[in-house]
Amino acid sequence: MDELVAELADEAIPPVLSPAIVERVIYARLLLPANAEPGMPPLFDYLAGVWIRATRTKAAIQPFVGLADNKDAAAKAAVRVAGIDALLALAISYAGLVLNPDMIDSFPTNHTWGAGFLGYKLLESFDAESVYPREFMNDFVTRFDNDGLQEIVDFTLKGVVTAMRTQKISEDFQRPLRVLSYLVSFKQIARAITLSADWNPSYTNARTIEVLPILGPFLSRTGTFPDSDPELPSKYFPSASPFGGSAVDEYGFAIGARNAGDVRSAKTALCESGYFVHTSLHNIFLSIIKAGGDAKDNVLAFIARAIQLNHSRSKLQVDRREVSTDGFMHNLSRVCLKLCDPIMDIRFSKLALIDPNYLLYTTRIDTTDVTRILADKDAYEAHLAAWRTAHPTPPAANFVTEVFFLTLTLQHYGLLSTMRYYAGFLKELEDMRKQATKFRGIRDSGAWNNLQPHVRTANEEGLKRLEAEVDKLVGVKLAMDAALMDRVSLEHSMQFYGLVMMFLVRVANGDLEATKTVAWDRVSRGDDTDPRVKLFPLSATPPAEFTTLPEWIIDDVCEFYLFVMRYNAVMLEHHPRDEIVTFAMTVLSNPTYIKNPYLKSKLVEILFYFTIPLYRRASGETHGKLDGVFSTHPLAKAHLVRSVLGFYVDVEQTGMHSQFYDKFNIRYNISQVLKSIWNDPTHRHAIVGASRDKEFFVKFVALLMNDTTYLLDESLSKLKEIGNMQAEHAIPLPETASREDRQRRQEREGFLAQIERQATSYMSLGTETVHMLQYLTGDPDIVGPFMAPEIVERLAAMLDFNLVALAGPRCTELKVANPEKYRFDPKRLLSELIDIFLHLATRPEFITAVAKDGRSYSKPVFERAGGILSKHRLKNESELLKLREFVDAVEATIASEQLEEEEMGDVPDEFLDPLLFSLMEEPVVLPSSGVTIDLSTVKSHLLSDAHDPFNRQPLTIEQVTPNVELKEKIRAWKEERRRARKSGADAAAMDTSE
Repeated sequence: MDELVAELADEAIPPVLSPAIVERVIYARLLLPANAEPGMPPLFDYLAGVWIRATRTKAAIQPFVGLADNKDAAAKAAVRVAGIDALLALAISYAGLVLNPDMIDSFPTNHTWGAGFLGYKLLESFDAESVYPREFMNDFVTRFDNDGLQEIVDFTLKGVVTAMRTQKISEDFQRPLRVLSYLVSFKQIARAITLSADWNPSYTNARTIEVLPILGPFLSRTGTFPDSDPELPSKYFPSASPFGGSAVDEYGFAIGARNAGDVRSAKTALCESGYFVHTSLHNIFLSIIKAGGDAKDNVLAFIARAIQLNHSRSKLQVDRREVSTDGFMHNLSRVCLKLCDPIMDIRFSKLALIDPNYLLYTTRIDTTDVTRILADKDAYEAHLAAWRTAHPTPPAANFVTEVFFLTLTLQHYGLLSTMRYYAGFLKELEDMRKQATKFRGIRDSGAWNNLQPHVRTANEEGLKRLEAEVDKLVGVKLAMDAALMDRVSLEHSMQFYGLVMMFLVRVANGDLEATKTVAWDRVSRGDDTDPRVKLFPLSATPPAEFTTLPEWIIDDVCEFYLFVMRYNAVMLEHHPRDEIVTFAMTVLSNPTYIKNPYLKSKLVEILFYFTIPLYRRASGETHGKLDGVFSTHPLAKAHLVRSVLGFYVDVEQTGMHSQFYDKFNIRYNISQVLKSIWNDPTHRHAIVGASRDKEFFVKFVALLMNDTTYLLDESLSKLKEIGNMQAEHAIPLPETASREDRQRRQEREGFLAQIERQATSYMSLGTETVHMLQYLTGDPDIVGPFMAPEIVERLAAMLDFNLVALAGPRCTELKVANPEKYRFDPKRLLSELIDIFLHLATRPEFITAVAKDGRSYSKPVFERAGGILSKHRLKNESELLKLREFVDAVEATIASEQLEEEEMGDVPDEFLDPLLFSLMEEPVVLPSSGVTIDLSTVKSHLLSDAHDPFNRQPLTIEQVTPNVELKEKIRAWKEERRRARKSGADAAAMDTSE
C-alpha cells in the first residue's frame, strides 16, 4: 500500500479511509504482490470479508440515522451509511471483477482455480450455505445479472460439474449436489444455467448426455443401479463365499453365503441414498423451473432431449451400450414424478387440465411411427389433418400437460425398459444357476472320478468360475432390487399410473368439455352415477382423441402392474386398487375400444394375480389375497362376470399367429378369476344372469368344452410319453456305450424335459377347465345352456372319453414318477369328472346324449370309476348310488334307442345329416353351398368355426333357412314307419291270440 500512500501525499490527501479514496484503496489492496502468498485470503474471499465487515458496521450505525433529538449525529450517521453503501457496492463490483476471466491475470492470486474459483471454493465446504452470507450472494448475482453473470456462472459450473463426473453413489457424491442446489437457489444463477452452451448441447447422444450437459453427471453419477456404479454390488452386497450358503432374501431369492439381515440393511442404506438424491435433484429442477424467463422451457427441452435420444430403450432387444443407463433414466423419471405430485392429488382435480391433443402438436415427443390404440395410420393422419385445419396455430401447452406427457414417455423409455431388462436378467441368472447346480450334481455323483486328471481339474475350475459368476450376478440383482423394488418408488409410479388410467377413462368417455367438473375420484372408486359419465357402454363411436393415442400407454400401465404383481405383490396388500379395477372394467366391457387383444389379456392377467395368495407359511398353508376388491368395488360387482366371460369367447380369434396357444393361458387366468368369485352371491347371480343369454352362454360353454377336450387329450397323451421315457431312462447306459448312444440319450433327455414342460402346462390348464365345468354344472340355474342340442352330445362325448382315459382298461398307461411334478392328480380329476355326471344325472337330454355316445360310453368303465371313488373315499354312498342309477338310466335309453332304430329300419340318405349321418330333426339350407344340414349340427359347428363347412364361406346362423319341404318329408316318413311298426305289432298280437 506504500505506493498508494505516496500518491495520496502527492495529492495532499490525508491517508484516512474516506468515500473519496475507498475505491483506490480496494484496488491497491487487490494488486498487492502478497496476495500470491499461501497465507493470504483469496481476493474474492477478501472482498466478501470487506462486504461482511461493512455490513456489520452499517448495522451498528443505522439506528443513529433516525435520531430526531440529535440532528448533527443523525446527519453524520447518514453520511457514514452512504459511504458504507458505496463501499458495499464497490466490494460487490470488484468481487465480480476478480472472477472475470478477462481480468483474472491482472491480480496476484494464490490459487489455480481461475475464473471458476467460486465453484471450487463452495466444493471445499461441506455446507455451501455457510461459505458466504446469502445476502452477499444475493447482492452479487443481482449486481451482475445481465452484466457478466452468465460468464461467471459458466466458469463456476465447470468445476462443480467436473467434480460430479468423478463421483459415485457409493462415495462422497453429496458435495457437488449440495453446491448445485445452493447455486440454483438464486434465481438469476438458475436462469443463467439454462442459457449456458453446456445446458442442453445438440451434439450429445444417449451416452454422452450423461456427461456433457450440466445436469448429466448429477443424474447419472448418483444412480443407484449397477450400470451407474459397477462397484455397488461388491460394496453393498459382498459375499462371504461364492461356493456355498443357502440364505434367501425377503422375496425368497437365494442369496448364497450373504447374511439376509445385512442384505436388508444394505438395501435400506442404498434406498436412503436414493431418496436424498431424488429430493435434491427435484429441488434443483424445481428451482430452475421457477427461475422465470425461458428457464422452464429449457428444462422441459432437456428432458425431451433425454427421451428422444433413448427411443431404442423401448425395443425388445436393446443394445445397452447405445442407450442411457438405468441409473440416469431412473433419476430423471423420479424427478419428473415429483414434478407431477401437484397433479396427482387423490381427487384428480387437475385431470381436466391435461390436453389429450398434446401429442398432435408438440415437438418434444415424437409419436409418428407408434401403434395407436385403435386408429390405423390412415385414420391417424386424417385426424391429424382435420385437427390442424381446425387449429392453424398450435396452442401453447400448459405446464400440467407438458410434465404429464413427458413423465409418461420417460416412464415408457426408462422404468418400463428397466423392468423388461430385469426380467430377462433374472431368467439368465436362473439358467446359469441351474447349469451350475447340474454340473455340481454330476461332479458329486462321482461321474468325474474316471476322467483324466487334467480334464477333471479343468472341469473343477470351470465350475468354480461359473459359481463365482452366478454369485457376482446375485449381487447385481440385489443392487437392482434396492432401486427397482423400493416401495416408495413403486408406490409413486403406481400413483402416477392411477392418474394415467383416469385420464384414459375420461378421454374414452368423450365430451371433454362437459366432464371438466366431474368428480373423477368417485368414478375411480366405481361410482358412475354422474350422468356425464357414460362408461357402460361407451359411445358406439370411440372418440378420435382416444383412438389415436399411442398403444404403449395402456401397455405400460399393464406391464407396470404385472411387474409389481410378479415380483412385489405384497406392497398392494394395503394399497388401493380402485383405479386399475375401474380401468379394467371399462376396457373389458367395451372390447371394441382396443384392437390389440393382448392388451386386454394383460388386464385379465392382472385380475388373475389378485387371486394368488400373497404369503405361504412353512407348513405350506397360504393366506392373503387381493381379490377382495372384486366383492367391494361397485364396477367389479356390476361388470366383472360379463366382461371376463365375453373376453373368454372373444379370445378364440385374436388374429395373431400364436392365437391357438395364447387363448389357453388367457382362459386359465379367466378361470381363476371366476373361481375366486364363484361363492360371492352377487357374482353368482351375475353368472346366472349371463346364462340367461342363451346364445352367448352356449358359445361360452362350447369353447369351454373344446378347451377341455384338447387340453386333457394333450396332457394325458404327454403323460403316457413321459411314463414310457422314464421307464427307458431307468435303465442306465453301460460303461461301454458308444458316443452315439450317449448323444442319443442326451437328446432324449432334452426331449423329455420339453414334453414335461408341455404336460405340466396342459395339465394345469385342463384341470382348471374341468373344475369350471364341475362348479358351473353344479348350479341348477346355470345348467340350461349345457343341455342345448348343439352342446349336450359333445359334452357327453367329451366326458365319456376322458372317463375312459382315467378309469378305463388302459388307465395304467398314465402312471408316471412324481405325478405332482406335472400337477397331475388323477383322483381329484376323476372325482370332478364324476361330479359333472352327477350334476346332470337327472337331465333327460344328458342321459340320451350319453346313450348316443357309441364311441366312448362303457358301463364297465363307470363301474370301475365307482370302485376307485369308493376305495379312496372320494364319494359317499349316496353319490355312488346316484351314479349307478344314472348308468342304469343310460342303459335303459340305449336299449330303447336300439329297439327304435331296428323298428325304423334304414333311413333314406336324403334324411341323413351330411356330417353326422344321423336322422335330421330340423333340416336347414346353407346359403352359399346350398347343402341341407340339421340345425343342431350347424349350430354346433358355428360355435367353433364361423364358415360353411362345405365351401368355407363366411356363415352365421341367421343366414340359414329352414328346409320346410324336407322336414315335412321326414315327418311323414317317421309317421309312416310308426304306423307300419304299429300295424306289425298288432298283427303279431293277433297271431299270438289265435
